[in-house]
Amino acid sequence: MDSPASTTTNSSNAFAGPTPSATAIRDLNIEARVPVRLDSSNSSYYAWMTYFSLVFREYYLTEHIDGSINGEYMKGDPEWSAIEATLIRWFYQTISKDIFHTVVVEDDGACAVWNKINALFTDNKLQRLVFLQQEFFSCHQDDSTIDDYCMRLKMLVDELHDIGVKVCDELMLSTLTAGLNENFDNAASNLTLLPEPTFQTVVVYLKLEERRMKKVKERV
Repeated sequence: MDSPASTTTNSSNAFAGPTPSATAIRDLNIEARVPVRLDSSNSSYYAWMTYFSLVFREYYLTEHIDGSINGEYMKGDPEWSAIEATLIRWFYQTISKDIFHTVVVEDDGACAVWNKINALFTDNKLQRLVFLQQEFFSCHQDDSTIDDYCMRLKMLVDELHDIGVKVCDELMLSTLTAGLNENFDNAASNLTLLPEPTFQTVVVYLKLEERRMKKVKERV
């Protein structure tokens, strides 16, 4: 089982706080820590970025990717360089082939690779905003299950979050309700009776209602 990186002091590097052990970082199972493969064809960016952000905080690696330390200056530090190589390997291991070929450049530091990958999903904000809003407000259940429908909505909300647009619970609920198919007309009316409904509680309610309707059909 992976254990948190041991900390050391090293007067030759510029870390202000604890410095991670290159050996401990190298031996981490990154697929277990970041169980997501980043792909431009799906909505995996928010999860990928969130998992990596937790790893950076847990193992004192933030300075390697936030630009606060001059990577060129630190190249002479063996521990720093070893951790840089591990971080870059992690990034390449958890992205799709098309993203890899888009961002890979020889001699890039971890900060440069991290920023390039993130830029693929956060640049062109206006165009992405227009597209995602259209997708969000036109999202309907049609013949899909409640699980699939709600997941599509949540993934669109996550993509909007990636470009700095927060969708409140009230808007998520109204969009969810408006897009339900006609089989859920009664359930949609009953949603007003739920005390302080949230997206999560409404999803649970609708899934239970879906199960109930399925049982009724089976008895007919």
